[in-house]
Amino acid sequence: MEPLTKALSQIRELWGKLGGRARAGLMAVVVLGLVAAGIVAITGGAPKRVLFSGLDPKDAAAVVAALDAAKVPYSLDAGGTMIEVASTDVDRARLMLAEQDLPKSGNIGFEFFANQSFGVTEFAQKVNYRRALQGELERTIAALDPIASVRVHITQPDRVVFEQERAPATASVTVELRAGRELGDRQVGAIRHLVAAAVEGLEASDVTVVTTDGALLSKAGADAASEAALDHEIDLERDLERRIMRLLERTVGAGGVEVTVAAELDFSHTDTTEETFDPEQPALRTESVQESVDRSAGAQAAGVAGAQANAVGGPGPATSSDAEATTHSSRARNFELNRTVVHTVGAHSTLKRLTVAVLVDGVYTTPEDGSEPVYTARTDAELAELQAVVENAMGFNAARGDRVKLASVQFRDRAATGGTAAPESITPVTWAAIGGGALALVAAAVLFLRRRKTPRVVPNEVLQLPARVSEAEAALVRAEAGGAALPPGAAQAALPEGTSDGPRERALELAAGDPERTADIIRAWLRADQPA
Repeated sequence: MEPLTKALSQIRELWGKLGGRARAGLMAVVVLGLVAAGIVAITGGAPKRVLFSGLDPKDAAAVVAALDAAKVPYSLDAGGTMIEVASTDVDRARLMLAEQDLPKSGNIGFEFFANQSFGVTEFAQKVNYRRALQGELERTIAALDPIASVRVHITQPDRVVFEQERAPATASVTVELRAGRELGDRQVGAIRHLVAAAVEGLEASDVTVVTTDGALLSKAGADAASEAALDHEIDLERDLERRIMRLLERTVGAGGVEVTVAAELDFSHTDTTEETFDPEQPALRTESVQESVDRSAGAQAAGVAGAQANAVGGPGPATSSDAEATTHSSRARNFELNRTVVHTVGAHSTLKRLTVAVLVDGVYTTPEDGSEPVYTARTDAELAELQAVVENAMGFNAARGDRVKLASVQFRDRAATGGTAAPESITPVTWAAIGGGALALVAAAVLFLRRRKTPRVVPNEVLQLPARVSEAEAALVRAEAGGAALPPGAAQAALPEGTSDGPRERALELAAGDPERTADIIRAWLRADQPA
């Protein structure tokens, strides 16, 4: 008991030596510690982690029932779609739920046929297969990051005898996107091709994708080529608008130009083969020359005519020996006309015509008296110069049928600001920067005030004055009351007026400047003089 009593006495002694501010600060620290301990005790101590989020209500109910059966503490949030458990129970809870095949995500796949009974009709078998296929596709598509949930509907016509009479298969996909997310064109195309590849006889162009907000991402019958053509046309128009606006804003100022471009493109694919002949310059294709010699042309019959000469088996008629040789020659030439064959494949898109409309704000002049600015429309010469600039920027072609319309009008939003651009709304990033700067200023002000309130160090000479307590106290009272006399015992040590070389004078100056702090010092001296 003696050590405890000694410790308590030391604590009381220390508490007695503390000032009012020190006692208040110590009590505040103790209270905050107790509050923190209470909060930790109430919340269970261990931090919580998300077990599942974005659950279907049926899946959430099944998971909660399994956690209750396993006696795992949990908490619900986000309207019952998010379940949190202690960080030490997350892994155990997930393994336990995986053993029970939870959550099921509300989609039934091919496990539907695990308990298939005999005696099912062919129609029921087809319906069950379609449901299972839709469920498997829903699970696969839901794995995409921007998608929260998805529904797939497939329509497959019955088989017919003649293939040309068969109706095409179609499918529709409804997706629910996560907050702040969206599907790109490539992701939409991937979903369409995924569904088409999983369904027999289904083309990607026959798959419609919509969102739960009613936005049509792709429609049936729209192939990738037509969508790409439309995107190309829009990109061309936006690029021309940006180029023209950026060029004119350097002259008329920011916010003083509005440009709209309409491009007419021809996406027809042409394949041309052209063959031409040149009759003026024929070309020799083939040439043949034939020569022959005939030596029997000059022979003549001779001898005696009669029966002996004409008898069968008798000697033939005699011929004369002075025969002449005959030579025959022939030449054939085949000519071919020059031919040119040109095979031309047209581009995927051809620009047929451009139509550009430009609105330009006028000129604002501020009067000398400082009144509201006066609006003045731009002159025809200025508009002609601006139109020439626009035509050069867009690649104007009169033969193509391009048209440009430029007009000077008064913009209402710029009229209120005297021709300057209207101030843009403050973005969240700007608000965050402003809040951070304000917080930094407040913190700097608090630190500055705390520094000013920090007790100044009293010179050692003052703290070590050998004067008696009663004498110093009387001197301080006279100094506060405006008295100029010192105690009789201290008059001999007083210095001439206007000097502050002695410690007594400095003590008086400190007492006059800060009476409250001087009183605290005197109280400390009094406690030190009291017997322990």
